[in-house]
Amino acid sequence: MNDEILRVTDLHTSFFTSMGEVKAVDGVSFTVRKGEILGIVGESGSGKSASMLSVLGLQGKSGRVKSGQVLFDGQDINSLNIQDIRGKRISMIFQDPMTSLNPVLSVGYQLKESLRRHHYDGDIHARAVEMLERVGIVPAEQRLRQYPHEFSGGQRQRIMIAMAMICSPELLIADEPTTALDVTVQAQILALMKDLQRSSGMSVILITHDLGVIAGNADRVLVMYGGHVMEQGTRREIFYSAAHPYTQGLLRSLPNPERPHERLIPIEGQPPDLLNPPKGCPYVKRCPQAMRICLEHKPDALTLSDTHKYSCWLGVKE
Repeated sequence: MNDEILRVTDLHTSFFTSMGEVKAVDGVSFTVRKGEILGIVGESGSGKSASMLSVLGLQGKSGRVKSGQVLFDGQDINSLNIQDIRGKRISMIFQDPMTSLNPVLSVGYQLKESLRRHHYDGDIHARAVEMLERVGIVPAEQRLRQYPHEFSGGQRQRIMIAMAMICSPELLIADEPTTALDVTVQAQILALMKDLQRSSGMSVILITHDLGVIAGNADRVLVMYGGHVMEQGTRREIFYSAAHPYTQGLLRSLPNPERPHERLIPIEGQPPDLLNPPKGCPYVKRCPQAMRICLEHKPDALTLSDTHKYSCWLGVKE
């Protein structure tokens, strides 16, 4: 469709370790529309980051995209020069800004690097100053000469946002952009990202394990578990009409501000071992409603509306 910026179909990615093959992404499919924020939520190890790294060909030497199709703006991404795509048309904010920034290079050098790589035809220095000011780091001229260790965690995250957006990408992938930040700084970073997204009209994929972040920022939501998409829908569909037992379990584990003394209900058990994934539904060992068929067969996606789908045997009529 012409309103899609990204379409991922049946993506399979594995990582090959000394212990065996880790099936990190197992048949993931989703779309991102132009100008929207897609939230991807799930526990650690659910395949959120691995899916996005696979899209950009950043899965590393131990990883391999085994099958699947990625269309970016209607074109197969494999037919494009990925080096020209990364940083210019698709940018990514990685989880840890301290390890993503080079400690021996100035912030200004690192900000300008993407502009030089993609042959920016304007004033590179002026663009770097402009982006640092846009993310609220001033005086920009002076701070461009400083090094990452001279900035706080929140400021380094702002620098990562400036680096990701300096080439005006069409799609921004934000992987846990507020991890390890306090609540106040987290709110500032998310507000900044949303403001930049609205002003530029770009699409955003927001990866997080925090449903509260998703509730306040995403237009649509993808719920992942064990390398699979368990459920997807609009924000309202996910938070008010969740159909999959895993999504329901995540929502039950959230604190309710209207009932602060109410006990939270955790999801018992551990995520699946992706070296030896379950034959059937990946959630089967933790699901309180699991049936015999769940052990043996993976469920197909069931459609509840044009935007709402989930994969569970409970919804299959006999």
